[in-house]
Amino acid sequence: MVWSRIKHGLAAIDDVLATYARIFGVGFVNPIPRYATFIFVYGAIYSVALYTNKPLALVAIWMGYIGVLAIGRAWTQNESFRSKIAKKLEDHDPDSLPDLRGVALLAVLQMIVLIPFLLETSHAVFGLYSVPEGADWPTWMAFGLDLLFRSFLDWSEVYSVHVSGVGLDSMGGRHLVMFILLSIDFMLIQGIIRIVGIQRTIEEGVAVAGKDPEMAFRLGRRATPRLSRMIMDVDLELEVRLRCIEALGMIGDSGGAPQLVRALGQRNLHTRAIASLVMIGHFDSLFSGIKNPDPLVRRGCVAALGRLEDSVANEMLAEAIRDEDSSVRQHAHQAIGRIAHPSDVPLLAIGLRDENADVRFAALQQFSNFTGDEAMNTVLTAVYDKSDGVRRLAMEILARFPHAKVVPVLAKSLNDPNQEVREAAERSLKHLESLVDAGAV
Repeated sequence: MVWSRIKHGLAAIDDVLATYARIFGVGFVNPIPRYATFIFVYGAIYSVALYTNKPLALVAIWMGYIGVLAIGRAWTQNESFRSKIAKKLEDHDPDSLPDLRGVALLAVLQMIVLIPFLLETSHAVFGLYSVPEGADWPTWMAFGLDLLFRSFLDWSEVYSVHVSGVGLDSMGGRHLVMFILLSIDFMLIQGIIRIVGIQRTIEEGVAVAGKDPEMAFRLGRRATPRLSRMIMDVDLELEVRLRCIEALGMIGDSGGAPQLVRALGQRNLHTRAIASLVMIGHFDSLFSGIKNPDPLVRRGCVAALGRLEDSVANEMLAEAIRDEDSSVRQHAHQAIGRIAHPSDVPLLAIGLRDENADVRFAALQQFSNFTGDEAMNTVLTAVYDKSDGVRRLAMEILARFPHAKVVPVLAKSLNDPNQEVREAAERSLKHLESLVDAGAV
């Protein structure tokens, strides 16, 4: 019977703390409104404590004190749930939960102000302590510091260190001091246990990432710094580093993108890093990578931008098609072709005038994704290219354009000195004739 009442009492206290936690903004996933709400609420509490009568000030300070406990309770439950996600006991996205570490630290720091306020206002209302004459705010700050010292294994008693002249003068005052001491001890112990638990969970999850990237994914953004260091650790096995790159992509945290851009410079990590950068989709890191002195990094960033297929990338790709490295220019044209926006035809036309045959071939290939007169006229300029491969490809692509201007060009190419070009021109002519016979054009 007694135990049942205790359970009901604890449940009621837990409900009160949960309500307080919501008031103080811990439910916001976005940290900006969370911190704004916290600052606003505690600013209001301190304003009431400073500028109203003592009884009302005491109520406000108690609200702030309980708020600290409520935020600590919310942080504890948040970390407990995150631990269950990491251990696959719960199926949830950890990054959809608010990260309460920062606001929990801010809440604990409020104790430096709240405890002296609580002691001073409770004495003013109830006369709980033996206070020296002329006591002011620093006196109560020193009394609060005494209580803090007692929470560290009471070393102040061993060395007879007391920074305050305030003494206990009533049973009510002793009860209040005991409550403060217990709450400080509770927050210290709880905080230490949680911090150690967070670090251990991250270490265990990241350690397994080499075999199972999903474990790191279940840690969310918290795993990003450690994974970022691991992918550049040459002492680790290659497969472990590749799994870490995959885990960063699964997490999708833009904080890991700069390190992935660095990983592009290593050939054994290059392809996997591109895939993860595409999954993250952080344009700023890719734009910075295009200016990297390493052509392999630039090429990887260009390839990632192309796979994102976003018109935002066109400005940087327009710069990349003029890169000093031919492989970067080649990949830049391929990226532009994947986006396949009609306004990109002039950019691809630049590639058809490139000095490198592979770049010209890559640029011409992209016209397979385009239609319209502008694209057709650009392809027609490639039928006289000095590269046999480029001319042959131009013959094949012209089959996509059933236009009167195309037929004479294809007919003339039947006399091309290269046999493959002649055969491609013949196939394209037959294809266009079949379209005419079928009434398609």
